[in-house]
Amino acid sequence: MKIKNVGFIGLGAMGSVMAPLIVQAGYNVFGYDIHTKIDKSSGIKQVSNIREFNNLDVIIFMLPNGKIVADVTDELLKNNTKSILIDMSSSDPRDTKKLGKKLKVRDIKFLDAPVSGGVSRAKIGELMIMAGGDEDHVKIVQELLSVMGKVQFAGPMGSGHAIKALNNYVSAAGLIASFEALATARSFGIKPDNFLKIINGATGKNNTTEVKLDKFVISEKFNSGFALDLMVKDVSIADSLIKDLSAEKPLSESVSNYLSKSLAELGENPDHTEVYKVLKKKL
Repeated sequence: MKIKNVGFIGLGAMGSVMAPLIVQAGYNVFGYDIHTKIDKSSGIKQVSNIREFNNLDVIIFMLPNGKIVADVTDELLKNNTKSILIDMSSSDPRDTKKLGKKLKVRDIKFLDAPVSGGVSRAKIGELMIMAGGDEDHVKIVQELLSVMGKVQFAGPMGSGHAIKALNNYVSAAGLIASFEALATARSFGIKPDNFLKIINGATGKNNTTEVKLDKFVISEKFNSGFALDLMVKDVSIADSLIKDLSAEKPLSESVSNYLSKSLAELGENPDHTEVYKVLKKKL
């Protein structure tokens, strides 16, 4: 199957930089967003009504959650869509599996392929794309997805969304531990530069110590581009999955609760690195 015409639904912070890469790769891209007006220079053709998404080879979703994806899919089904559907949002894998079963009855190919890397890596097509579903279907869209990043097959339907949530849980746990360690080290008289050199040269290094502390926390810019409410959502999904399938009283519960309390304390739309402000006050 030769993919030529692609629909992209959801052109917010991530979608607005992902979709233009598809245009640059030579595909015809039709965009739809209820809030965002598309920049014509991007090459994306704006669609004013979702019913206009006819005769497209693939439709990609980059929406706030899986329930919205399901609602939009219902609208597409009313229009008898036959497109391959790819949910690149951060959705609950249980919702994804439910939607997948519904679409299978209609003989519609459906994949979950959420991403990791944030806006900065989305702009340059270096996202990690975690694909779930039928592996043969992933191969059909591999070339298209590869325009936006590295594609890694995760497993059956819902696996992409499951590993995305679990990845963000592991990242969040490292974030909180790193913030605690930095604040405590400072209280002990250890300078941040020395802290980073030692931690990143030893076994404690992680994504937060290597990428976030210097750029966003020690600098006090707190502008990584990843909102705390999105981390709260993903870690909450991971916590629920872990409790259902793995452990009764997991660490994920403490991480999820701490992030939720931090979000409530910080107020409107904070960056996830601002959790350090909350933690620092309590040490």
